[in-house]
Amino acid sequence: MFDFGAFPPEFNSARIYAGPGSGSLMAAASAWNAIAAELQSAALSYQNVVTQLASEEWAGTASAAMAQAATPYAEWLATTAAQAEQAAAQASAAAAAYEAVFAAVVPPPVIAANRALVQQLQATNVIGQNTGAIAQLEAQYGEFWAQDAGAMETYATQSTTATKGLTQFQAAPKITNDGGSATQASAVAKATANTTAGNTANTVQKAASIATATAAPQAAATTSTDPLSEIWFLLTGQTVFPTNLGTLVNGYSPFAGFFYNTEGLPYFSIGMGNNFVQIAKSVG
Repeated sequence: MFDFGAFPPEFNSARIYAGPGSGSLMAAASAWNAIAAELQSAALSYQNVVTQLASEEWAGTASAAMAQAATPYAEWLATTAAQAEQAAAQASAAAAAYEAVFAAVVPPPVIAANRALVQQLQATNVIGQNTGAIAQLEAQYGEFWAQDAGAMETYATQSTTATKGLTQFQAAPKITNDGGSATQASAVAKATANTTAGNTANTVQKAASIATATAAPQAAATTSTDPLSEIWFLLTGQTVFPTNLGTLVNGYSPFAGFFYNTEGLPYFSIGMGNNFVQIAKSVG
């Protein structure tokens, strides 16, 4: 430890009074307290959300994996909040130690006045008339020396205690999987492909259903013909009802010889017989 007793009170008091004060330490303590409060609130809220999800709203292996991954982060929040609270307490202790030593040391103007008066008395102490006063002032100066040395040693001890045992803050634990994004993207792509294939199959199936539904009335209309069509199909053996002259001739052509032999040829014979009768009558 630094030997403050080896230095005069002017030195020790001047160092304390010339410092920046405890304002920065008090501001740091306030900031650490605010951080600790926010971290404690975040840890509590985080743990409540995880517990509610895992126990009430989300069940299964994925829920268990989520809770297992999130628990270390919640613990880190709580631990860091405690560390921040400890840092605030230690900063406050350091500020209090400074305020205590500031009040304990002899103000520099008092020490300066003592030294100035001693010099003045010594300058006028021609026949020793100021010797007693000078002795009293020197004794007082000795008290100043001891007072400042004791105050500084106490301050050194308190400052060491206030800054000792600070735990180093740790970074937040990693709770995600680096390959998770790639795995998720692959799963999404696969699901999208399956959905697209399913949609295509459904579209084809729907189109086939629509075509079947459309063809059914047409087939019904084709099979549900009128009696004239049925007679035509029966007589000709055709499967298509004629809608023009060409179709009618094509349907009639296979039966032309039959119709000629059964109907046309007898009429032709009768005509020939009548013709021969007329010729015989003419000849006489």
